[in-house]
Amino acid sequence: MAFDRKRITAQRTGDADASEGGFANSGVMNVEQLVLVIQAANEPTAVTPEQAAEALRAYARRVREAYGRLDIEVLTPLSDQGEHDVVELKEVFVAPGVRADPPPVALPKELERRLAERGELPLDGTLPPGVDAEQLERARDATQRPVEPVLDVLGDEQRPRLVLLGDPGAGKSTLARYLALTLTGAIHDGVPEALRGRLPLVVELRRYAQAEWREATFERFLEHLHETEGLSVPGRVLAPLLAEGRALVIFDGLDELFDPQVRNRVAHRVAAFACKYPGVRVVVTSRQIGYQRGVLAGAEFGHYMLQDLTEKQIGEFAQRWYANACPGNAELAEILVRRITDAVTTSRSVRELAGNPLLLTILAIIGRRQTLPRDRQGVYEHAVTVLVAHWDRDAKHLRAAGGPDVREVLDHLDAADRLELLRLLARRMQNGEDGIAGNHIHAKELEDVLRDYFRQYDLPPLRVQAAARAMVQQLRERNFILSHYGGGVYGFVHRTFLEYLAASDIVHRFKDEREWTPEELVHDVFGHRATDPAWHEVLLLIIGQLSPRDAALAIDHLVDLHRSRSDQVMLVLAIRALAEVRKIGALTRESENIIDALTHHLTHRREPSAWVSSEVAPALATFSNHWVGRRRLLRWFHLHGHFVSRLPHLAMAELATILYHKRGTLTALVVHAPTTSARGLALRLLAERWGKGIAQVFEEGGEGDLGPGVREAALRWLTEHLREGLSLSPEEAAMLDMWTDTSGGEERVLLEERAVGDPEPGPRAAALGLLALRWGGEVRVLLEERAVGDPEPGPRAAALEGLAAWLYEVGELLEERAVGDPDPGPRAAALGLLARRRGGEVRVLLEERAVGDPDPGPRAAALEGLAARWPDGVRELLERRAVVDPDPEPRAKALEWLLRRWPEETRRLLRERAVNDPDAELRLNALRSWVVASDDAEGAELLKQRMREDPSGTVRAGAAWTVAFWWYRDEPMLDVLRGMARDDVEEGVREQVTAALAAARAMREQADHEP
Repeated sequence: MAFDRKRITAQRTGDADASEGGFANSGVMNVEQLVLVIQAANEPTAVTPEQAAEALRAYARRVREAYGRLDIEVLTPLSDQGEHDVVELKEVFVAPGVRADPPPVALPKELERRLAERGELPLDGTLPPGVDAEQLERARDATQRPVEPVLDVLGDEQRPRLVLLGDPGAGKSTLARYLALTLTGAIHDGVPEALRGRLPLVVELRRYAQAEWREATFERFLEHLHETEGLSVPGRVLAPLLAEGRALVIFDGLDELFDPQVRNRVAHRVAAFACKYPGVRVVVTSRQIGYQRGVLAGAEFGHYMLQDLTEKQIGEFAQRWYANACPGNAELAEILVRRITDAVTTSRSVRELAGNPLLLTILAIIGRRQTLPRDRQGVYEHAVTVLVAHWDRDAKHLRAAGGPDVREVLDHLDAADRLELLRLLARRMQNGEDGIAGNHIHAKELEDVLRDYFRQYDLPPLRVQAAARAMVQQLRERNFILSHYGGGVYGFVHRTFLEYLAASDIVHRFKDEREWTPEELVHDVFGHRATDPAWHEVLLLIIGQLSPRDAALAIDHLVDLHRSRSDQVMLVLAIRALAEVRKIGALTRESENIIDALTHHLTHRREPSAWVSSEVAPALATFSNHWVGRRRLLRWFHLHGHFVSRLPHLAMAELATILYHKRGTLTALVVHAPTTSARGLALRLLAERWGKGIAQVFEEGGEGDLGPGVREAALRWLTEHLREGLSLSPEEAAMLDMWTDTSGGEERVLLEERAVGDPEPGPRAAALGLLALRWGGEVRVLLEERAVGDPEPGPRAAALEGLAAWLYEVGELLEERAVGDPDPGPRAAALGLLARRRGGEVRVLLEERAVGDPDPGPRAAALEGLAARWPDGVRELLERRAVVDPDPEPRAKALEWLLRRWPEETRRLLRERAVNDPDAELRLNALRSWVVASDDAEGAELLKQRMREDPSGTVRAGAAWTVAFWWYRDEPMLDVLRGMARDDVEEGVREQVTAALAAARAMREQADHEP
């Protein structure tokens, strides 16, 4: 038979044939075509077509047997061994992305991610020692190159020779095995065209580099793999495929050759192999650490770095993993997927690890039995243990580097020993000059820690020194624990590991070494570290390992810090700390105190509360429906929260997401909630939670419709929302004009021009605020001038706020403006800024202005400044001003701070104000606050009294609405409302109460939240 080689090369497809062991002739590798290539190159008697086809099919079967299943035993905790079903690689594999030409710079993962996501360099002084600006600039340039799908790069005809670099666990070997499986399979999906019809071969270089093969050719080694394991094809079959370029050869694990000379020699042989077979596609994998690119770059190999998985890819992996792990139970699989994806979204430390496929797999394994992120400590411990004690030895079957004496020492260390050593290293780093935030240690200090540890084993000094250096090398080059920044400076690759180990060390010292009493732990660790954001994750991890009693002491301390300093960061930290406690039922008092502090803050504070959605809501969502704090939060939300018009919509939405898991209550709120924002909130959640766009809610008809009342309410809300949204403030309009076609210096010139010359005060104020924010000290003179010279109070106040960075330098100006400005806005701004200085002369001025200023705004600002900075000495003043000040704003401010500092002691005054304050709005807010703080019986009694007796229709109607959303099943209370709807002297009140009764009826019929 004559063979036409051009015809062979061009032929790519054929009729599918899944016979012969399920291997399709027209599958990815295309046995028929390869047999034609083999026959064209061999003597007729060398190998028959049947023998060649059978050899290829036998190889494909061995590839499926050897590579088809993931070996997850080494990744699975001993307690979970045997709990997991078989995991097929092709079922869970998610292809990562790659970036070209990675720089040889080792950086902490958090810095890499910042460069990749923002493209910005850290501020001066924040770089680890040893990392210079030039290195960082190269790293930034690399992270700004596009990320390409790895399979696209592998399939590019213009890139036939590649080196794929990656961190340990980045998926280099898994990718090699996936390619072998895919290219010997029968399905084309996802396989680049250029790789089809090729024989895939995987050469594990750690095995090739063994003494008996170091001088052999790769062809001979592949023949050996065929003869002993079936993981290649016979030489007579392989040779023509290599010669004709019909193979993909992956040389896996160049980094696993520890001897640099051997590694260099093997790199030369790979280059020679690629030159000998120019049509063969050749891929080399290696870790980046220790890799020298000269040899392979000279042989025209392109270099690419495997990237961490994106959040989308992490979600895809979780879906694939749990679909495989939970066959036939889609509901459980979806719950477990959300457990992973929510943890990645809400926990910076979990996200940092989840981008690495190895660590993500550990998360998925442990996440099946434990709650994330609360139980993340077990994940971290297991991940560190796998990396330092099991991965190289049990998964890669590699021995430690170094001579026999050094290996004997290192091999003697078990997993517990290595964790202890790393805890000591974390201790040294947390006590260093830059502490936890710095994440760096000099080589001498690092070796000192290791030497001190090895001396416990009574080793000779020379062996101690050698073992310490070998351990540094192993932690950096093999274990993926340390990075070398340069200049003899090291740091943890993942800050998460440093935080976990630092927390573990503190807990060990507290529980095992008895270094602190519980009270001392709270004072020395939480008291000193809580204000440092770099320590927050460490403190949370500590909480999770304490007994409920000790955890309660720490949480109480954080709440006290919040109340004494008016520091919302401490409140957030306390809520997150509470979420770390497993036996939450033992912390009932702490739960109630935290919810009271949170609801008070949300009720009274005017600043944006983005932290509610980003940090508080995820923590609260981890509690069960039976948690005591949930009912407390729900009660506040119904009695007071959704009446607070200034509460940010996003904060409301996040809280409601936690409270309502079914549609009934939301459906009632869409129609009957008393405010536009509350109806819009319920509508948004209803639409999003059950997969309906807002338009669909009222456009759909038929059996599945949510009802005509909801459609009508949705339309009404959309109309109100659009009407409100179409109205631009002067500031917004000015900003739209201002940012058109301007950049850099032009922005500043234009802003300065607007700050002085705009005819309207709103744009002038906005321009001053932006100038202060972006150019700081460069515009200080302008701010000082406008703080006095602008003819309108708004810009003067904005200029004063912009001077906040120079409180002490501009103290005289602030004092003069606090008294001498003719308008209350600037005076209030100046008083608020002066309060931050804490000086005794400032306190005297604030006390005088709290009583003597002619306008309510400055008096309220002075009271707030006094309460925030000198709480212990102003309680009497606050109690007096809450009653005698002639204006409601200062009275409300005094009452707010009394409730924040002394909630129990203020209840009597709060009730008195709910009855006797001359301002109706203040009475209504005081009434609702008192009802929230009381039990249902007390609250109901006062509400009934005020509905009957209050002289203001605002209070009577407001109290009726409060009843409607909590006492909707209480007939005696509803009878009071029915009487009001019939008999109240004001028509407007009768209309409002009638609407409240309709809301109560809807809540009674539809509400399905768990109280």
